[in-house]
Amino acid sequence: MIRPSPRKTADVALDWARERDYAGYDPYDGLNSPVLSSFASNWLTRLVAIHGVNKSPINLRPVLGIEPERNPKGVALFASACLRLYEATGEEAYLTEAEELLRWLAQNTSTVTTRHAWGYNFDWQNARRFFLPAYHPSIVVTVFCARAFLEHHEVTGADWSLDVADDAAAYIREGINVVDVDGFDAYTYTPYGDFVVINANALAAAFFLRLSGHTADGELRSRAVELFEFVLHAQDDTGAWYYSMPASDSHLSHDNFHTGFVLESLSEYVTTFPGDERAREAYDDGMAFFVDELFEADGAPKFESDKSTPYDAHASAQALITLAQSDSLEARETAERVREWTMEHLYDEEGYFYRRVGRVLNDETPYMRWSQGWMTLALSTLVRAEAERDDVEAHAERSAVPAED
Repeated sequence: MIRPSPRKTADVALDWARERDYAGYDPYDGLNSPVLSSFASNWLTRLVAIHGVNKSPINLRPVLGIEPERNPKGVALFASACLRLYEATGEEAYLTEAEELLRWLAQNTSTVTTRHAWGYNFDWQNARRFFLPAYHPSIVVTVFCARAFLEHHEVTGADWSLDVADDAAAYIREGINVVDVDGFDAYTYTPYGDFVVINANALAAAFFLRLSGHTADGELRSRAVELFEFVLHAQDDTGAWYYSMPASDSHLSHDNFHTGFVLESLSEYVTTFPGDERAREAYDDGMAFFVDELFEADGAPKFESDKSTPYDAHASAQALITLAQSDSLEARETAERVREWTMEHLYDEEGYFYRRVGRVLNDETPYMRWSQGWMTLALSTLVRAEAERDDVEAHAERSAVPAED
């Protein structure tokens, strides 16, 4: 079957999101229900409410009074997608849309700090580890939002977007807790508690390192290197990473999209420091594990290395982003299989992506951040990567033509 191109699919997915003003449901928005929130007063009842809505075979949100809303992280994903499409095509409409979304983000920061920081638009209970009220910042949401501003600066040279990204980095360094893990100063997931997530530290490290290339802040670059040292330390003998540290506290083993986050981040380091052989070996080992252990033969993204289902759109999307960074033929072939599988099993012709295919039940509810935002970003990343390859090939062809006398 002939599939539409990544560019065509990205445009249709963007249109679908734009028609809904980028507002939608989220898998974890159960506590936005006025019915459920009234009794969800402790960690257990909050988990029951969140996962009752999340795992229901039918979408209960309309009857529970949960309204479609903009999620700051979702808005950031769409902004980054538009910026990547602008880079690939030069079409100003993409840049205009990205800037509108970024201005909304700049005006809708967390109210618990004067700096630029962001959280989810719903109360969130993470097992028994922590409770994060709506719009209270987390390191991951703040990184993804700030990264969209940094991308804008890199594409346009605008100072205002660099200022926002720099201020967000300052928030992370000042506002997120730091705890000692095996002698490393690691960030916790939120400003509260001591729960350390490996991919969150990797994402912060990559953001700091990338940002440091546009500022005179040497301490930011040093902090990035320290965090990457922690990430390298956390890698196990298989080349993979658990979700949290210590590994015994992790509710996930080696799962798909969080591994993708770590590898995407580590790619930033090995590109910046090509002479660091230890980091390069860690990246290569991690990519080998990723490609060999986290996908089915047909391209379906396994949930964890030892657990196939559910096959999730978020995992498909991050896989495409992670694999697009690699110049290996094996990674490119894997990416093509992932895209083919995703378009066949998770794409609806109306223009949206389903969340996941389960062993017994599927979740076909459209989720604005989890599936639509992530897949739009992934497709735009493929479009940009293809444009970059075309530019390289065109340059090589021009260089090969002998100059006329």
